[in-house]
Amino acid sequence: MYTVLLVDDETIELETMEHYVPWGQAGIQVVGTARNGKEALTKLTELKPDIVVTDVRMPIMDGLEFGRRAKQIDKSVKIIYLSGHNEFQYIKSALNIEAAGYLLKPIDMEELLALLDKVKKKCEEEQQANEGGGWRLEKLLLRIVREPSTERRMEWISQWENGASGFLAHQAFGAAYMTVEPPAFPLSNSSSSLSADAAEAARDLLKKRLDAGIVLETGPNTLFILFQGKPQQWETAYWELLREELLAVTTEGTGIATIGLSGPYMGFHLLKEAYEESQRCNEEKLYRLAGSVIRSGSGEIAKQADIDVDGTSASLIAAVQAGDSERVGQVLSDWFSGMRQERVERNYAVRAVIQLLTMLEQHFTSLMFGPLRDQLLADHWKELSLLPSIAHFHAYTLRFCTDLLKAAAERDVDRHQSIAEQIMKLIAERYHQTLTVEDIAREVFLSPNYVRTIFKEKTGETILDYITRVRMNHASELLKDRSLKVREIAHHVGYENVSYFCSVFQKHKGSTPNEYRKLQL
Repeated sequence: MYTVLLVDDETIELETMEHYVPWGQAGIQVVGTARNGKEALTKLTELKPDIVVTDVRMPIMDGLEFGRRAKQIDKSVKIIYLSGHNEFQYIKSALNIEAAGYLLKPIDMEELLALLDKVKKKCEEEQQANEGGGWRLEKLLLRIVREPSTERRMEWISQWENGASGFLAHQAFGAAYMTVEPPAFPLSNSSSSLSADAAEAARDLLKKRLDAGIVLETGPNTLFILFQGKPQQWETAYWELLREELLAVTTEGTGIATIGLSGPYMGFHLLKEAYEESQRCNEEKLYRLAGSVIRSGSGEIAKQADIDVDGTSASLIAAVQAGDSERVGQVLSDWFSGMRQERVERNYAVRAVIQLLTMLEQHFTSLMFGPLRDQLLADHWKELSLLPSIAHFHAYTLRFCTDLLKAAAERDVDRHQSIAEQIMKLIAERYHQTLTVEDIAREVFLSPNYVRTIFKEKTGETILDYITRVRMNHASELLKDRSLKVREIAHHVGYENVSYFCSVFQKHKGSTPNEYRKLQL
């Protein structure tokens, strides 16, 4: 039985294709559906269908772009295009990317079944022409490890054994589940994903390193390896070297590779069990800081209990308010290190992180506006659910707190500027009166020391120096009026002691008030 993936953005069209086309009668099984080309690419990698039936016109990624990318991932996949638009350019574009067929909507059932029959024959021809039957073995293995029915699985295992010439029934086999993720704390923006020919590159490498091996792409950035090897090739150290080699030949940019390694199994009836064990071992990466080889039995039972968040949130709130980024980093480092050491189960860890982020959001509501709003109000559950490890949870939370610190600093800068302007306005209105820093502090409802610090930060001079400069500038203007005596001018700008006024004026202007008046007039 062949498999098909159905792709259409129209729900009714998709359901009609899935439930009303007699797929079983045609010898085809529907293994999945998708609503656009982007989603279909992910399903293609995961499900490895023999055939894809896709609409041409779709949002996000249309059928033609999907087809081009699909052929890069799986050259053997057969693509049938559907369209309600009887336009030559669509047909031409579809033929250019080796379409298996093209049908107009609404679908004619007889025409579809006839086309499917032709496509199946093409698949059979390619299988027979495929050297060594490797393509068929991979398809069968994927079905075996994903089939819940024991009876059906045993039928496929029987077929697989007949064709698996490289594997020996009397020799132990094992499974390796390899995933590639970006570093939790990346040093650059380099990509970290499997290349288009990752599986082929892995096959070429493993032919030189193991007695037998089959490589499948079972998901985005995921390789499943079924293998047989000599006793020394089962050692962790050997697979650590293999992990580095696989990372080098299969990835684009920098990434972290984790391999979950099953124990040895005897008997191919246990293929699914080996696959699931390697997958469970890989999931142990939740508690690792970086990629590694994780063997069966290397992990302990995860702790299923809620984590205390109140103390951590209080410490973070205090650190953010103080603008202490170093303290923020230390609090988070301690909290997430404890989470790893206690081996907190994934769902409890995610829940604790979301609770912490929510408490920070609620406290710093005033920062949830402006340019950082989108970063600070992200869908945390959706984001965290995609992250592979507690180290990545740590990096995500640290980035959020860093954005909070930035927003708080920007708010404080604006507030300090406003306070400085308020002080300058007050001085402009009352420079001619007796005016002290304490008087100004009372007017703006802040402490004298805080007022001094803010004003110096925003203007570059002290409050007293600024008052003096304002007074001397006003005095300079008043000296142009010969009817005003120096004593009167001194009183006008806030000085009762004329001698002191003259001394200050000379210090600022380089001459006495009378000398300055003569120079100006």
